[in-house]
This record gives sequence, structure tokens and C-alpha cells, in this order.
Amino acid sequence: MIRTNNVAALAFGALLLSASPALAQSDTAQPSTEKQKLRVGDILGSLFGDRLGTSTSIEGQWAVGRKPLNTNRTQFHTRIDGDVSAGTLTQKSGARMKAEYDELVALETRYGADGRFTTAERTELGDRYGTLTQALSEGGYADTREPDTLSVADGKAEFTRRVDAQVSARRLTRTAGTRLKTDYAALITAEATYARDGISERERDDLDARLDALDARVGDTSYGSNPVVLDNRTRLANVDSALRTSGLSTTAQAQVRVEAGDLTRLDAAYARATPSSDDRAYLERRIAELEVKAKVKR
Repeated sequence: MIRTNNVAALAFGALLLSASPALAQSDTAQPSTEKQKLRVGDILGSLFGDRLGTSTSIEGQWAVGRKPLNTNRTQFHTRIDGDVSAGTLTQKSGARMKAEYDELVALETRYGADGRFTTAERTELGDRYGTLTQALSEGGYADTREPDTLSVADGKAEFTRRVDAQVSARRLTRTAGTRLKTDYAALITAEATYARDGISERERDDLDARLDALDARVGDTSYGSNPVVLDNRTRLANVDSALRTSGLSTTAQAQVRVEAGDLTRLDAAYARATPSSDDRAYLERRIAELEVKAKVKR
């Protein structure tokens, strides 16, 4: 008996092959649920075409001991990669679909090792394959299609409030406050760009690090009720000390030390002159960025 939630059982006739004459009848006679399942078949029919022989279903291929999923693995991966590139699937959905398809190929290979598939084996493969193709027809899995939370964009109003408070308290110049708001807007743009195809772990880490650097420049995130205000030379020395336990590679640590040395010399030069507010804001921003890179504890 065919179960109503078994997409594969109803869509097999067109999944991997061109539509048969029986499926070419006017779809006005087809219930809406059946139309949806046939649409799944059309998608996979256009993916695999009529490459599996004369059998009218993927189940028929299993019935004679063939392994159609293994045969078309490369073509499936190519289709998924194309959909990800086109933006119709997120990277997360695409990666999950390819992994689950490969699991099905491994299962099909194991079940078909003796040249035959039992009814139970065909049913299990069909059920899992049906779920996969249904997700493909719907543009991905529900739990991976949800848009990434745009945390940077959501925090704009609060960030602006904090900056304005620091400017009002004269702990930031107006120029520094404007620069912070501009840099925050640039970070929102970067986040939106990353989110177009799903924010990866590396991209999220980049956003978090840049956001931490902005927070440090605002100057209101120190822990404790009486935060200690450190001079630039001490902050740069702390950067050097923190590198030992930062987890950064030797090359990355060396680069941070070079930048810290440049900023130390710049700070000394400013001490002998009268730097503008823009100059001081630049130095503060660069030091804050190094503190984030070196994971300086506040």
C-alpha cells in the first residue's frame, strides 16, 4: 500500500526519466498533492534525463539489481552546485543535500552488493530519496532555508545610542563618533553581502571580530564598575603579551608584532607633537583592532 507521505513512491515514474505517456495526461485530473509530487519528478527528470535505460522508475532499476543513485552521483552534485551558485539553494542546504545523497549511495551500494534489493531495502531507499528530492523541489530544508540572523544590522540603533552617549560625555570626539558610525554601516553592508548565500562560520567569525573592534573603540565595554583607562603604550605592550596565548599562527603573531611596533612609534611621535582628533581616532582604532586580533582580555 502506498503511504501518502512517501514522495518517492508516487514520483518514481518521472524522477530519473522523461515523463511517460501516462504522466502526460492533463493535470486537471490530478489532485493537488499528486501535482506537487509529479513536479518533484519533473525536477529530477530534468536532472538525470533518460539515462537509466528503459525502465519507467528508479524503483524498477533497483528491482533488477542496478544502482541508479551511484550512477548519477556526479550529476546530482553538479546540479546542487549549480543551484547554490544561482542562489536558489544556500550553501548549507547544498552541502547537506550532497552529504545525504552520498549516504544514500553508500546504502544503495551495501544493499545491492549481492545484485538484488529486497522490498524492505527498496522501500527504505525510496523513502529517504523521496525526502531528499522533496527538499530540493522546495528550495532546501526548512531548518537551513531560514535567513541568517543579521545581528550587526539589528544592533545598529543600540550602537548609535552608545556612540552618542560617549560623545555627549566627551569621552569621544564628534569626529571619532562619526567615524564609528560610518565603520558600523560598512560592517552592516559586509554582513548583508555574506548573507546572500548563507553566512559561513569563517564569515561569522570575521563579523564578530570586526564588531568586537568597534565595541572596543566606543570604549564603554570594559568589565567592572571602575574600568582602568590604559595609555596606548601599555595597551600595545598588552597586545604583545597576549599573543603568546592567542592561538594565532607564528606568521600571524609576527605580523601583529610588526603592526604593534609601527603603532608604538606613531604613538611616540604624537607625544612630541599635537595630533589632530582624526589622528588620535586613527591610532585608537588601530590599537583596538590589534587587541581583538591578539585576544587581549579586558
